[in-house]
Amino acid sequence: MEDLKLDKPKASRKTAGKGRSISRERGRFEPDVKTPRGKECFPNSEIRSQNIVFLKTHKTGSSTFQNILFRLGEKRGLTFAFPVYTYQFAYPEKFAKGFVEDLPREAAEFNILCSHMRLDVLAVQEAMPGSAHYLTILRDPVSTFESVFTYYRTTVPAFELVMNSSGSPLATFLRAPHHYYDSRYITNGLAKNPMTFDLGLNSTRERVDETWQKDLEKLEKDFHLVMIAEYFDESLILVKELLSLDFEDLVYVRLNTRPQGSRANIDGGKSQQIRTWNQLDVDLYEHFNRTLWKKIECYGYTRMKRELDALESLTRETRRSCLDGGPVGPEKTSDNLRPWQPDTTRILGYNLRRNLSTLEYEKCFRLVLPELRYHAYLYQRQYGRDMKTLPLD
Repeated sequence: MEDLKLDKPKASRKTAGKGRSISRERGRFEPDVKTPRGKECFPNSEIRSQNIVFLKTHKTGSSTFQNILFRLGEKRGLTFAFPVYTYQFAYPEKFAKGFVEDLPREAAEFNILCSHMRLDVLAVQEAMPGSAHYLTILRDPVSTFESVFTYYRTTVPAFELVMNSSGSPLATFLRAPHHYYDSRYITNGLAKNPMTFDLGLNSTRERVDETWQKDLEKLEKDFHLVMIAEYFDESLILVKELLSLDFEDLVYVRLNTRPQGSRANIDGGKSQQIRTWNQLDVDLYEHFNRTLWKKIECYGYTRMKRELDALESLTRETRRSCLDGGPVGPEKTSDNLRPWQPDTTRILGYNLRRNLSTLEYEKCFRLVLPELRYHAYLYQRQYGRDMKTLPLD
């Protein structure tokens, strides 16, 4: 590895997953009735803390936010809670404290946990300080499921069963999902309500009931902020407020993305089939989309638009000064910046401009560094050794 020295709009399926701020594009931020300050918009956050738990959900834009946390932690010299083996906390098993690598001798506590896991809040609380802020991100369930199916179609048993079908494997699966899905196998967790599964909840239930409503209420108490991918920039402004960050901490490029042409065509019929099969994810997403907009309203629409404009300007300038064009396929990406490529799709990467100064190069290199490479680098930097591979038995 290289050395690293409003009228409130609803998320539309047409823009789902693209992270576009629909409200800004349409100019729908309205004047504030009042503009609260401080932490009033985060009633369950009373302590200013640099400690963060980020539940990295699958195919929701979480890799982009993880990169922000990687850069923040490295910049501040924070200690990461890394998995004992490879890049995930024994996923899809529920998180346990024993899945976390030992605390470095010179560290008093872990500050950031942001690798893939299946949530168990009580177990996470055993590993992380009580002052930690809990964050996660959700995405439109239709876009999420299409992406999960495409990315994991050769590793999730329920998806594997339709790979040799004639026509579209996704369409075949959606016509009779119960025929292929077996809830007894934990490896099928992503095949039904994948976001609900990542949150550690019972994702196999068939309907929204009182127990489900209690689960949602508990999640609201456990998480200080649930970001929404379709309103990624708005979510970042709230993160900035919650964690007392600077705009410079939040600039980003989109990571772990696919070429537009690789996305399955989701017409109205398929969309409804996905929503019916992932009913809990739909309710989960709609609930926390409303919650996000309540926080935005509390934060203040005018204030939010002003902050969005500042973030967009800085992000645009950073991308312009760092990148040699837009995202490109793996065959056009330099070796040290090429993302890991699954066997199911192509993942885009970035190239940097030539003739950057040393300081510019270090900043820009981190901005576009693929998650597995950055993860491995930070682990080696923290422990002075390479990451451990999974045992053979």
